[in-house]
Amino acid sequence: MTADEVSPDCEGRLIAEMLRERGVIDPGRLGPVIDLAALGLVSSAWRNTCVEDWHAEGRLHDGDMMRVNSHMTWRARQILHRWMTETGLTATGPLSALDDVAAEDVEWLATRVFRWLVNPSRRLITGVTLAELARGDLPEYEDDASLRLGGFARQAADRGARFGMARTAAHGALVCPHWWGHPRWPDLVDRLLLALEDPADTHWGQGGELRKRLPREPPVVADRKLLRQVLRSRPWNLTSESATWLVTAGIGYLRS
Repeated sequence: MTADEVSPDCEGRLIAEMLRERGVIDPGRLGPVIDLAALGLVSSAWRNTCVEDWHAEGRLHDGDMMRVNSHMTWRARQILHRWMTETGLTATGPLSALDDVAAEDVEWLATRVFRWLVNPSRRLITGVTLAELARGDLPEYEDDASLRLGGFARQAADRGARFGMARTAAHGALVCPHWWGHPRWPDLVDRLLLALEDPADTHWGQGGELRKRLPREPPVVADRKLLRQVLRSRPWNLTSESATWLVTAGIGYLRS
């Protein structure tokens, strides 16, 4: 059976299973699905666009990319939760409540997210505006974001708001397991702290070579209690130096 031959019911079950197994959430609860959908939207309409080229060119270093991604996920959550309130939904309600949401309401949400993402005066957590980061490439990013968010809106129009939101959440669950905002993130933070205390931890490779090559720990990293607090709540508040150190230390490759 090809992907095109999967029945809607079967696809719905597969998405629910992905949310349960990879997203570590109850796929029938609205709030957790919305939060993962925020992760999926930022991943698809920001990170996996021409922004990746900007990253490769050095416009955003690894540590700052981590800070920007986490901050944008937090902001996307706020936008989605406000939208829920406006449409009469509650985070504690069932996912099936989306069945009563019109496609036009989802289209308005996609438009709102698009306008936020492409706003040239939007200031990233690093301090630069989107226009300053884009350096004349903003139209290309606008096209990429429009394509991804248009697809999100079309899913809801074709298959209903519940399917569109769940599928976007499944994307976040699958591709962003090492991002702030993923349900696995707190466990990964704890795993990092264990590794930092043990130079012989398997995370550092044979003979602890990765740990030996790292520069001296920045003050925030050296303060383990503070590091745990910042990473779990607002990693975008890390200094650029600290965030870069953590990325170099392999925070994106930890295994819980």
